[in-house]
Amino acid sequence: MPQIPFIISDGDPRDPLRVLITGFGPFASYTVNPSWLAVKKLNNVVLETEGAVPVTVNQPEVLSDAASKKSQRPIHITTIEIPVTYSAVLSTVPGLHARPPTLPTSTDLALTDDSAAPLPPADGYDLVLHVGAGARGDLHVEKLGHKLGYNMPDVDGKLAPVVAQCRDVDDSGEEDPAERFDHERIVDVGKGEGEEHVMRGFAEGYEAYNEELTTGIDVDELVKSLKESGVEHVQSSTNAGRYLCDFIYYGSLAEAQ
Repeated sequence: MPQIPFIISDGDPRDPLRVLITGFGPFASYTVNPSWLAVKKLNNVVLETEGAVPVTVNQPEVLSDAASKKSQRPIHITTIEIPVTYSAVLSTVPGLHARPPTLPTSTDLALTDDSAAPLPPADGYDLVLHVGAGARGDLHVEKLGHKLGYNMPDVDGKLAPVVAQCRDVDDSGEEDPAERFDHERIVDVGKGEGEEHVMRGFAEGYEAYNEELTTGIDVDELVKSLKESGVEHVQSSTNAGRYLCDFIYYGSLAEAQ
């Protein structure tokens, strides 16, 4: 794994790019979610980008030397923990994309008194990244989020909102490996009787959005770049599992429009 140079922020004056990263709260047998363990220590960290080769988001071409020097701004990271509940995602994600953003109060005692952290940027974050725990194996970089098909209860035993929909999302009835992994992690919480033909997902307020929303980031190029830099176990994906990882991704893509 390549080493990334970083320093802890003490109030960087160089107009850094602002990045928000979310991880998830406790789930099933995990008293601390691995996704939160992976990102929490990045809170209020500044990554130095000097010497890095910048690539544009929508067109994977290297910028000119002059543009490169101008674009080599430090990257300030903020991390927050999101409960593994549909209601938390629905109530929190719109605020993450507001201008200025509104962030939930941290429940992690290590972050509750972080007075050195800057306020959310008035014009919004430059990038919002959602991290979730997956099955053993490669790191998956998701290309899209799904609007419908959320039939698994969250950690509170609650289900996603009912959506007026007549057809099934997947007529084959076969589970994707990511969906199967999330099913296997659900413990002691069963789906209610009579739920088999109820479509659940994003309902009121999301009627105009397509059933799949894709990121504007060139995921294939990103994966290629990561592999070239030494991150071997990474691949692109088009199914985050139709559970909270998928749910927060779709909601974030919708709110970012």
